[in-house]
Amino acid sequence: MTAPLNAFDHAVIAVRDLKAASRDFERMGFRLTPEAEHEGIGTANRCIMFPGTYIELLGVTDPQKASTRLIAALADRGDGGIGLAYASANADATAAALMDAGLAIDGPADLSRPLDLDGERNVVRFRNIRLPDLPPASIAQFTCHHVTPELTRARHEWELHANGADGLAEIVLSAEEPSQLRAPYARLFGEARLREAPHGFVVRLENMAIAVMTPVGIETRLTVKGARNQPSPPAIAALSIRVKEVDAAGAMLDAAGPDPIETPHGLILPAGRAHGLALEFISSH
Repeated sequence: MTAPLNAFDHAVIAVRDLKAASRDFERMGFRLTPEAEHEGIGTANRCIMFPGTYIELLGVTDPQKASTRLIAALADRGDGGIGLAYASANADATAAALMDAGLAIDGPADLSRPLDLDGERNVVRFRNIRLPDLPPASIAQFTCHHVTPELTRARHEWELHANGADGLAEIVLSAEEPSQLRAPYARLFGEARLREAPHGFVVRLENMAIAVMTPVGIETRLTVKGARNQPSPPAIAALSIRVKEVDAAGAMLDAAGPDPIETPHGLILPAGRAHGLALEFISSH
């Protein structure tokens, strides 16, 4: 049986102050999309776009309408990674494939946000499917079908970042017992995409990877300094971002003041400097 999913779409970082977080990421050299409010659910976002993937900064605009899960996560943990979205080309077909694989789903549900371009109001539309029983429960995992992909990436310059970032390479998840996630992820992505790795395992998707590892593995991967201020597992521990030139990205980070930490693989901004999860910058080459 073909696995339901094979590619990643975007990572969600929940932030208490969207404007302040946006300024911080802009100082790191990222270009962000204009702020846009989701219709009827009390949240707004700004996105860091790459070809095929992106990072969403998500803030609350109306606590009465925002999900209790988002409100509780921000109250309990503060800023940090809260969601992983997997790519779907057709929400209805994806829903059928997920159910065939024995996975519980909620949806598809329609989501939209306005986008003003050249003085004209457009509506960006999505169809999402929640995976409510997929561990770990602390991370919202769902599929995202871009109904209007031409609007999601309406401006090519949104993908041009001063720090040279050109894509997500890997999502790093922390878990006390990575083995507990292995079987559910095998059902979601297919056993052939999973590889054993020190301190856990890796899922090799078509456009990037997801590494699941113990806290000891996180320290080994990020270094002890780079793993400071990590959220308690299970959690999104780090985003690994490809950049054209690590040295050039480092110079921009130095100028912004977050003190990147050098590792054999590139540079790390610890979670305390990057809104609740570490950012790793590695070479695209």
